[in-house]
Amino acid sequence: MQDKGLDFKHKEVVNIKNGKRLGYVQDVCADLETGTITSMMVARKRIDIDLANPL
Repeated sequence: MQDKGLDFKHKEVVNIKNGKRLGYVQDVCADLETGTITSMMVARKRIDIDLANPL
């Protein structure tokens, strides 16, 4: 199955060792000569922090 880089955008990324959800793919960089993906930018989920009661 061949996927284009754009097919990865907005896909959820999960750590295969512990199952933790890391976020969603926002951008993909590829080497156009070899056709391989060189990096992916993953955006984390928004975390609301209560500044009045920090951890």
